[in-house]
Amino acid sequence: MRIVFFTNCYKPLINGVVSSIVSLKGAFEKKGHEIYIFAPKVGGYTDEEKNIFRYHSVNLTQKVKYPIAIPLSFEAGRVISSFNPDIIHLHHPFVLSLPALMYAARLQIPNVLTLHTQYERYSYYVPAIPHNITSEAIRRIVFSLADKVDIITTPSQSMKELINRYGITKEIVVIPNAIDIDIFRNKNKEQGEILKKELRLAPDEIVILYVGRVSIEKDIDKIIKALAIIRDQNNTNFQFIVVGEGTALEQMKDLADSLNLADKVKFTGAVSRELIKYYYQIADIFAFSSTSETFGIVIIEALASGLPILAVKAPGAVDIITDGFNGILAENDIANFAEHLSVLIQDKGLRQRLSKNAQQTAKKYCIDTVADRVLELYERLIADN
Repeated sequence: MRIVFFTNCYKPLINGVVSSIVSLKGAFEKKGHEIYIFAPKVGGYTDEEKNIFRYHSVNLTQKVKYPIAIPLSFEAGRVISSFNPDIIHLHHPFVLSLPALMYAARLQIPNVLTLHTQYERYSYYVPAIPHNITSEAIRRIVFSLADKVDIITTPSQSMKELINRYGITKEIVVIPNAIDIDIFRNKNKEQGEILKKELRLAPDEIVILYVGRVSIEKDIDKIIKALAIIRDQNNTNFQFIVVGEGTALEQMKDLADSLNLADKVKFTGAVSRELIKYYYQIADIFAFSSTSETFGIVIIEALASGLPILAVKAPGAVDIITDGFNGILAENDIANFAEHLSVLIQDKGLRQRLSKNAQQTAKKYCIDTVADRVLELYERLIADN
């Protein structure tokens, strides 16, 4: 099967959507399928893999490094005609969805739209336009696009329920994001020890980890404020490692300083895909406080790494975490989050029980299994076309 992905973000950007696309692409290729990716150019980056077409792009805001494609290219048309795909898969409802729909219609092939994100939660990135206006515009765009695709997929039941509230009547299929779980299950003790030394971690410290974009909607401030509560209760046997970069990085550093937690919170900045597994390996707890997720692929990475997870009870987390089994779901309240985090820091037995079940849960999100489900969907659409 020849499959085309249109995505508004791809390597070297690091986020859950890119991780999902990379995993899916790799799984499809292992099964003998051909994949072509159409994405925006990223300044200073050169693709080393084949079958990547880059649209010229611009940065509309300095708040975040996120190049926006200019969806006009005669060369793209020649490339896609030569590739002669069987199906087109749109990974965003904006920008590159326009040429994706055009080529699907021209080639008379089916198309799939995946809604990965609660897009209206990110409307504040659009400068000079009131949040409520941008949010409504996003909902209208998604609603309009739904009529132009053959089927919609989304990674969680929570997201499906949200889409249904838009009034969309198109068939919506829940297919979770997935990863190569073996990458995170297989440990390298030597690399782990090297990283611990680089981060200057004491042998007896409980390492709490966050991985992801450092931005306002991720609510990392809740974790830092919870740690201040724990510290004030004379529990100082912890280190919080924040892996990632984003528009709120300096704000989070300032918050840690203001709460006298500078020696307890370490910010690593962006970490390559090849090295990120070692950060999970050295951690004892994974903390996640975002309420804006649709799935949370970093939660799957943490589960595969055997980490007990403390997350806010919100969409994304509730679709993956079973409270008390493979993690803990806290209320969206700093004091409640601090209470649960304090228990996890002190109770090694609880961490071990949650860790065992976390690894078992991760098997459900094996990329090989999920890729088969996506391929079955493609085959159904092609047969019905």
